[in-house]
Amino acid sequence: AMKEDQKSIYYISGQNENMLRNSPLLEGFKAKGINVLICDEEIDTIVLPMVNEFDSTAFKSINSSDIDNEIDNTQNSSSDETNALIAKIKEFLKDEVKDVKISNRLSDSVSCLIYDKNDPDYAMQSLLKQMGQEAPKIKPILEINPNHEIIIKLANNEPMINDVAILILNMAKISEGMTIDNPSEFSSKLAKIISKAL
Repeated sequence: AMKEDQKSIYYISGQNENMLRNSPLLEGFKAKGINVLICDEEIDTIVLPMVNEFDSTAFKSINSSDIDNEIDNTQNSSSDETNALIAKIKEFLKDEVKDVKISNRLSDSVSCLIYDKNDPDYAMQSLLKQMGQEAPKIKPILEINPNHEIIIKLANNEPMINDVAILILNMAKISEGMTIDNPSEFSSKLAKIISKAL
């Protein structure tokens, strides 16, 4: 059921089907009517990268930077103001993420995590850990939806940038099924922002 101009067979892998089906990573594909394979068996994480292609069409994970040029979401364009905000978030989160950039994948969510095409994603890292292969910590790439209300308002609220940066990173981690490094900090910052909103 591939679309005529579709360049790859896309998939998302992990261990929880419900979480995968509700991943922010699917938003851009759903909006364009592109099917994505839901691969929730542990073995899928190993097999699909090895299979490479089917009928001369490459398999590609949707949480890889490898597909950045294949998903063109013209709605997610950024202003100079947003680019300046992204630069500040990137500087603040430099110890947590490899990069912060505008997302082509998102239409509704504020943020998501992807991985450099040469790095194992979270599902693969978890599997390697279960197999006793302790790999060095891999930093994900944080992608941000420039059209989300939070990002639009944050561009004009510099004092809140650091607190919100931590929140949107942790929200992206939760969406992927990852554990948060500092739950008490997350709760504290969330409570602070909720109290300001009330």
